[in-house]
Amino acid sequence: MKWWVKWGISYSLAHLPGGHKLYQEVLRRFGELADVSTSTRFENAATLLKMAHFWCNPMHQLRVVELGTGWIPAVPLGFALAGSRVETFDVSRLAADDLFIKTRNIIENEKGAGLASAAGISHFEFKSRLRRIEKTEGLDEALRVLGGRYRAPMDTASLPFNDGEIDLVISNLVLQCIPKESLPAVLSESWRILKPGGFALHRIRMSDEYAPIGSGRNHLEYLKYSEQHWNRWFNHSLKHLNRLRANQFLDLFRKSGFHCLECRRHIDRDSIPFLKQLKLAPPFQGMEWEELATIGIDVALQKSSSFPPESGKTV
Repeated sequence: MKWWVKWGISYSLAHLPGGHKLYQEVLRRFGELADVSTSTRFENAATLLKMAHFWCNPMHQLRVVELGTGWIPAVPLGFALAGSRVETFDVSRLAADDLFIKTRNIIENEKGAGLASAAGISHFEFKSRLRRIEKTEGLDEALRVLGGRYRAPMDTASLPFNDGEIDLVISNLVLQCIPKESLPAVLSESWRILKPGGFALHRIRMSDEYAPIGSGRNHLEYLKYSEQHWNRWFNHSLKHLNRLRANQFLDLFRKSGFHCLECRRHIDRDSIPFLKQLKLAPPFQGMEWEELATIGIDVALQKSSSFPPESGKTV
């Protein structure tokens, strides 16, 4: 599909009455939801489980908050089946019951062993929890059985927890979709609910989602647009990309009171020649080529103080 067709469909539906429901139908017919088994969400879940196993082991009864459940709930199910108490939140309800059932069945039949291995637990233990939810009909019910919950709509800048209740905050390809002016509040709320020394794990994609393979558009071409042009024509209620680069995210984490333990950068070096001939918009001029060509990061963060960053206090 040409990139401008994908853009035109989402832009039009975002501005039509009932467009959000129609957009879901488009995704079910032609997009990621047409064949849930091919979704990258299962691979993403394994990556986050492996990171959590490394930094937060043991994972049994770990209290986990996920920001942004999404259409295919592979991540919250993976953590719940690994023994964590998962509470996952969306700004709008996306995890429909039929998509939950497809996700659960794919985990049972194809992905379970890999997810269990990533979490550092036996496949037998993983399957025993899976049997507990084999007759559940939706994500809400399944997570309740396993000691968690799914809540949507929910403002992730105002979560229903006391200070320092949570062990781990996670997100999968979500932070790049939050308007940059809203990110500090979301990150500060994550900091607030985490225990002292608690962890946050985030997978962030930093490329143009209108430019899939075969679309005729480089996935870093979106760096040529001014902020005004990008916000006017490309950001809307169905899709928002803040276009922040890796170092800008890392600076936001630091200002929110987090210490970065690990940052794995995914750099598209093949696109650097393209970037060098691209007329970059002012916000991206002067950045290093590798910084501009970083199309994703996996970060592990730790709450580095018991006091809010603005207090100036330390422990």
